[in-house]
Amino acid sequence: MEDKRQQNVEDEYSQKSIPASGRKHWFYAGSVYMGMCAVIACSMAGGGLISGLTLSQAIISMLLGLIALLVLLYIPLGKIGAEQGLNTYLIGECAFGKRGSDIATALIVTAIPSIAWYGIQTEIATQALAAVVPMTPTTQAIATIIFGIIFALPAMFGILSMAWLNWVSIPVMAFIIIFGVGRALTEIGASGFAAYVPPENLGVTWGVNMQIGMIVVGCSFVADYTRWIRNSWKDVSSSGIVGLFPASLLLTIAGMLMAISSTTLGNVQEPWNIVEVMIKLGMPAFALILIFLLQWTTCITAAYSTGLALNKVFGWSRFYLTLISAILGIFLAITGIVSKFLGFVSILASWVTPVAGVLIVEYFFVSKGQFRPKEGIYWPGLIIALVSGFISWRFTFFIPAINGMVISGLVYYLYHRALGLCYDQQIAKHF
Repeated sequence: MEDKRQQNVEDEYSQKSIPASGRKHWFYAGSVYMGMCAVIACSMAGGGLISGLTLSQAIISMLLGLIALLVLLYIPLGKIGAEQGLNTYLIGECAFGKRGSDIATALIVTAIPSIAWYGIQTEIATQALAAVVPMTPTTQAIATIIFGIIFALPAMFGILSMAWLNWVSIPVMAFIIIFGVGRALTEIGASGFAAYVPPENLGVTWGVNMQIGMIVVGCSFVADYTRWIRNSWKDVSSSGIVGLFPASLLLTIAGMLMAISSTTLGNVQEPWNIVEVMIKLGMPAFALILIFLLQWTTCITAAYSTGLALNKVFGWSRFYLTLISAILGIFLAITGIVSKFLGFVSILASWVTPVAGVLIVEYFFVSKGQFRPKEGIYWPGLIIALVSGFISWRFTFFIPAINGMVISGLVYYLYHRALGLCYDQQIAKHF
């Protein structure tokens, strides 16, 4: 009943600003993001960092990446949401136009990444099951198709969560962390962690980029949640600190320790693959089955978000668009997207941050805090975001995620300043 009431409220304010009377404590947004970070993907991020860094470098990269996400994305985008009371799609209309916002925020930032995440989570789930019930490659592919469709069914029918799985997720995560870290300490000890050296050291800037890529999509849509809290820099900042740091720190560091231990023991090709790592550490069969169930909840969210985003872009049936997105994700799972995990995260870091850069500069520097939506497709914003994403993806100097954001924001501002399109310039013309 409470979920239904909240959904009705969400629908009521999907196209308009939330009034002050409807605002909540900042912990609402903080708790949402804490839940987003309390997932197996954060442990996968720890394993990914360890593949190219020492433990100390990985921890430094993680901290710097989280700080960058908080300062450069969460706080400014969150403040826009709290100030205007509007969701990301509507805010995007100011920078990309009403139709352009569908492309930039729905397609680039939501649909494409969510389809890939669906593939990753489905493949991880099937691998967990295959570790308990031996399968041939063909059988595993068939199982991936079957479970990939089953995972999408709740989202197709509009079911956002399954309460019993949500209740299971917390103790499952706690068991994985306690068991995994305990086994890691037993196997190699603190000295083993300190002595670990990756096959190739890729440097801290690479690690920071990976950490940003892991959570960049969620931070780009922070306005969807901060619009429900009080409008103050303090409240937005507090929600970000609580939301991004505790769960991410715990699970990512745990992922690092487990990955180092399993890699040191040998025969682990993908230290970010939590199933491969846990098998090497001797994870009990029943826990691997619980990982399978845990992935189901993540798949529901990814499928539902994709269905909504594609519906906004194409206007077709959300039911069938959700199914199509699941089929695309299944195809990626069968082709082994988990092995491309690090490349996928790098792509997210490069292509998503330029969209955020344009949104932030449009609101704070071009429109000076005014909500000025545009009709159709606003080509300058869309082209600048896409070109900046391509540049940061192809030219990987410094930190590509930050490069793309800075390039898109700077070019967007200079374009509008040069043509006299900034709000203060237009105001000055009337005097």
